[in-house]
Amino acid sequence: MTQEEIWINHIKNTTVEDVVREYNSPSIFQNELVSLINKEYKTNQKIIEVGCELGVTSLLLSYKFQKTLLDLNPLAIELTKKAHQKLEKKANFIVADMFNMPIKDNEFDIIFNAGVIEHFNQNERTSAFKEYSRIMKDEGMMFIAFPNHYSLPYRLAYKIRKLLKKWPYPDEYKLYDLSEEIKNSDLILEERILLSKDSLMGWLNFAPPLKYLMKIMDKFYNFEGYLTVLK
Repeated sequence: MTQEEIWINHIKNTTVEDVVREYNSPSIFQNELVSLINKEYKTNQKIIEVGCELGVTSLLLSYKFQKTLLDLNPLAIELTKKAHQKLEKKANFIVADMFNMPIKDNEFDIIFNAGVIEHFNQNERTSAFKEYSRIMKDEGMMFIAFPNHYSLPYRLAYKIRKLLKKWPYPDEYKLYDLSEEIKNSDLILEERILLSKDSLMGWLNFAPPLKYLMKIMDKFYNFEGYLTVLK
């Protein structure tokens, strides 16, 4: 299947109630990412989640932001829009390709996504960053979050589930700080942040003996957290 088909298949049976349930019981990485972004709030800031899928992270963000959610999948936008309405949250919604967004230049203060950029090759990542940069204000900020394949427990979980054909998402590239893509997009990397250490071992729930071994090894090696965030 193509990447687009995989994402469509991933949420084809999802309901609005499922989105609301995830909002009420968010993952550790979502809470930590939201906290990180909320700290940057300034008056009347406009924020966009590019590649939002169900948009739970945007739902969790402070109501003070002027929010926009964008995704290529119409079903994803329909689900998150209805969830926003059900939870009485305000936002704008766009169905579009993130490589060619129908948005004017310098429109947003903050651009962010999580679990998006790792599915694209280097040229595609650079193209995406250039498009993100185009819609970002001159003094704007990006938060780009992706799984940390440099943390052994996650890397093992990914490789084993791929081998067993039980990985439900598109393939992922092993990324560190995207320095070349950032440089080629005339952006500046301020910080590489690691989040969600507490959720790291959960990726190995399907293999309890391996999970136990990784917990022991963590005491000696202090593995990095599950989520890398570039700011």
